[in-house]
Amino acid sequence: MDLQKTKEARRDTPGKQEEGTECPLEAYGGSGHSKDSPKNDSLDHRDANSAKDPAQANKQHQTTQFTYNHEIHQGPSTSRQTACSDSLFPSSQAMSIPTELGLDAREHSLLLTAKRYPPVTKGTLSELDLPCIMSNINLRMDANFDRDLHFKPDLDGEKGRRKRKEAADYWEAMATEITIYAFCAAHQPDSTFDAMEVDQQQSFEPRLPTMFDTLQDVLKTLVPERDHSSVMQNLEVSLLMQQIRKGVLDMVGVAKWLAALLKTHCAPMRDEWADRMVEQINSGSRSQNSSEIVRGLQTLFAILEAMKLDVANHQIRAFRVLLIEDTIPFLQEYFRGKIERDNFRVESSRLWYQELRERELSRMGKPAQPDSFWPLRTLFCGLSDFLLQSNSTEGIPETFMFDSDRLWQLRAYLQNLINLDICWLTFQQCLGPQKANSLAPAHYVTFRSRIGSLMDENEDCPRGSPQWLRNVRCIALEIARLAGAVRCYEAMASDEIIRSIERILEHNLSSESQWFRELQKSLREKLLVATMGFAKKYLNMSPLAICESQRGHPHSPVSQQHYDIERISMRLAHMGVLHWRVWAPILYVRESVSPTDVATDNQLRTHDVA
Repeated sequence: MDLQKTKEARRDTPGKQEEGTECPLEAYGGSGHSKDSPKNDSLDHRDANSAKDPAQANKQHQTTQFTYNHEIHQGPSTSRQTACSDSLFPSSQAMSIPTELGLDAREHSLLLTAKRYPPVTKGTLSELDLPCIMSNINLRMDANFDRDLHFKPDLDGEKGRRKRKEAADYWEAMATEITIYAFCAAHQPDSTFDAMEVDQQQSFEPRLPTMFDTLQDVLKTLVPERDHSSVMQNLEVSLLMQQIRKGVLDMVGVAKWLAALLKTHCAPMRDEWADRMVEQINSGSRSQNSSEIVRGLQTLFAILEAMKLDVANHQIRAFRVLLIEDTIPFLQEYFRGKIERDNFRVESSRLWYQELRERELSRMGKPAQPDSFWPLRTLFCGLSDFLLQSNSTEGIPETFMFDSDRLWQLRAYLQNLINLDICWLTFQQCLGPQKANSLAPAHYVTFRSRIGSLMDENEDCPRGSPQWLRNVRCIALEIARLAGAVRCYEAMASDEIIRSIERILEHNLSSESQWFRELQKSLREKLLVATMGFAKKYLNMSPLAICESQRGHPHSPVSQQHYDIERISMRLAHMGVLHWRVWAPILYVRESVSPTDVATDNQLRTHDVA
């Protein structure tokens, strides 16, 4: 699911074949988890450059069943569900495929190869259990930056498409299986056989018993213990399967009982789903349409998943304050344990910070004395260099792994601010000095809305790519049209003028152009000043107070750019201060490079780790 914006611990959950019960990251304190299992931990032996581009950063956060939305966003771990064809020989429960049904090749293939367990199981929902929520580091980090964090099914991207296909194949195979059960019940053949005497390709492992088992397990995680006996009684798998084989199961009655149980415990908005589930199963039973019955079963499992999501999202809201306030000690204990076990290598991050220190000291000159905020300012200098670099291949230190998505997003914002400023300067150049000086603020608002979306730079459209160049052509056309509107001169949109504007843009948008370098330098200075202003204030605030201070920030009356920089600086200061409080005593200020820095480091450490 998406914690709407996990980005999230996203690793496959180790566990049983049909249900993984372990959390995606080790629990706080390591209780009950294999601390050194790579599948139980998103940090084990990860290379320092593993998050050096947006695509890779996103990939790190998309390996679970659920993700959550946040401002920029991570699912539960997938249970190890085996296909029916995994075993070399049919089991004693295997069923023969009646040739009289005349199944087509696809139906036959899906009976043999589709997943044996439904898309929603106790294992796939385990990431939404409270212990896993409390031990999910990505969730804890994202909770600091998004007030509306919540889980949702993770169905985006290639993994999402694969999961949707697996689910569709499972339910299609289930429909065929129900048809086989109905046929066998009508003709009363012996549906089991000697596994050594029957061709494996003419038999399949039934899914219905496992589905009822799964339904029973999931329901017991959603309803109070007082209802467990009712669940066991009404979903006794051996009795249900016996009735199915004899063709006497009252599936509509089971559906009505399930709907009544679910309505008792789920949110009122789910009642419509429960009624729809009963109607679909009833309709399928009357018409002997197994596909319609399966649609009802799909609705049933969708309700179960939604109920688990509702509970998990309620718990996130209920424990949000605790999750945020516990951020620093939780992460410090976690990372110290990882470093002690040599499961998280931070030497490259330490060297990165020491190189920043040496560079900043050389810039200051020997006569200058660092103030108490100098070590933290050094950190922000390094971050600002990353955010404003034109070469997107350079990565960020491994210690920023859980902030990587947010940092890449800020980088995109800043790069697009530079691009927009260059486009605005080009527009003013087209107008000439007199017309440019007469532009009203409304002109910039119009220009920004028309040009801004075309100039977005991201991992799908990096600077200099074919898509980027096509966008430059479109921007040149828009600039010509806007300039023509201001000058009341339609000829500004002629092909010759558009090509001329395009050449100017391609030159000035290059990271080697004078305009680009000057705007990059100016933006870096503004960013550092604004960021340090917020950081000094945040150092005296709790994580929750910092989080709450981000709300309702008023629009700056000075200028749109000033507001953009201020908004980015608030976000960067928030990330940087939390990061400093976690890592300063573990890594950055633990080793001083000179006697002068010892006193400075101790002063800042005392100041910010309190």
